[in-house]
Parts: sequence; C-alpha cells; structure tokens
Amino acid sequence: MSNDTGAIARQRHYTSLRNADREVLRGTWSIGYGDPGFTTQFGTPPEPSEHHSATSIRKIITDALWLHRGACLACPWEGPDRRRRDAAIEDAHDHTHPEWRSLPIMDRASGRGARMWWQHVRARYPQGWFDAGGPLRLYAEPPFDRHEAGAAPGGGFILHTTRRKSKPSSAIQLALE
Repeated sequence: MSNDTGAIARQRHYTSLRNADREVLRGTWSIGYGDPGFTTQFGTPPEPSEHHSATSIRKIITDALWLHRGACLACPWEGPDRRRRDAAIEDAHDHTHPEWRSLPIMDRASGRGARMWWQHVRARYPQGWFDAGGPLRLYAEPPFDRHEAGAAPGGGFILHTTRRKSKPSSAIQLALE
C-alpha cells in the first residue's frame, strides 16, 4: 500500500495493481471514472498538470458506501472524505480556483441565442478564467445536476447549482362587501 498522496500518486499506485484481486482494487484510492486523469488499472498513469487542476479520487468501502475526495492533478493536495462526488469536486475547486463560489450562476444557453449567451458569460467571468481551466457555474436542470468534467470552455468543470425555490408571496385577500 502506497502512502503517497495526491491524485497522480494514487493513480500511479492503482495502475501498478495490474493482477490484484477485485476487492483490493475497489479499496484503493484512484481517480474517479470520467474525471480528469482517469485511467483503468491497465492504463498509463497521467502526468502531473502544469497548473492546479481539479479532479476527484474515490475508494469503495462497500457496495453502498463509496468515499470521495477532491484532489489536484498538479500537487499532492487531497480534500476530506466525502460521501458524494460533487462535494469532493467542490473541495477541489476551493483548492484550484478559490474564488469560484463568488462567480455568477448562469442559466443554460438555449436555441439561437447561444452565441450571445457565451459573450455574456465571458463578460461576467474574470479574464483568462476559462483558459486556466476554471469552472463554469450553471443552474441545475434535473436529471442533469451532476458536475460535468471537461464540459466548460477550456476543459474545466461545469458546476451545477440547484436553483433555490422562491417562497410563495404571502398576500392578504380582502373580502369585497
């Protein structure tokens, strides 16, 4: 068992377990399927990123209990254990792009207005944000509410946020006499 931390070190250890038992593989920290840096145990481990890049690592405790951690592809940083992947991805973005939570949450583009929508998004986000792999915050549209790796411009995550339900306004109904 390797004591090295960080997404790259964990994935390198995972790919070294080519003939390991299934339960050993399940209990080993590795980059989550579909997240940046993912390879199977038979693949080539990823190389470290040039800049801090968010990903997640996971390990399976039981079929009903998976643990996730946010991690960085450029350094050994790992976040705390989380029960849900999206919380771990958000931890990773707190490390890689600390100001992401203050950015505006946008609605998805629709139809013919997509080009104008992108201009609006780029005007509201910091200069060079997407070039640095920064995330795009969108309101969630169930069932598409899972954070999406590589879906933002520049290859960053789309971080979905559930739209807060507005409270019904309380009005007093006056009786007509």
